[in-house]
Amino acid sequence: MNSDHLAKEAARLKGDEIFNKALDDIRTEALTVLALANADDKTMIVRLQQKVAVIEEIRTTLDRYIM
Repeated sequence: MNSDHLAKEAARLKGDEIFNKALDDIRTEALTVLALANADDKTMIVRLQQKVAVIEEIRTTLDRYIM
């Protein structure tokens, strides 16, 4: 895949309302559950933190492709 095509597709995704809503909903749900999680359930806490981190990484990667 050439860099121009990659940049255009990344820009399209960044502007896609449904894609962004899905990412926002996933992140919000993970943060909500994380706020209510049992402090002793370290596995669940790490899993939810990873979910939030992946959402942020998707957005960072799209920005990098656009540049």
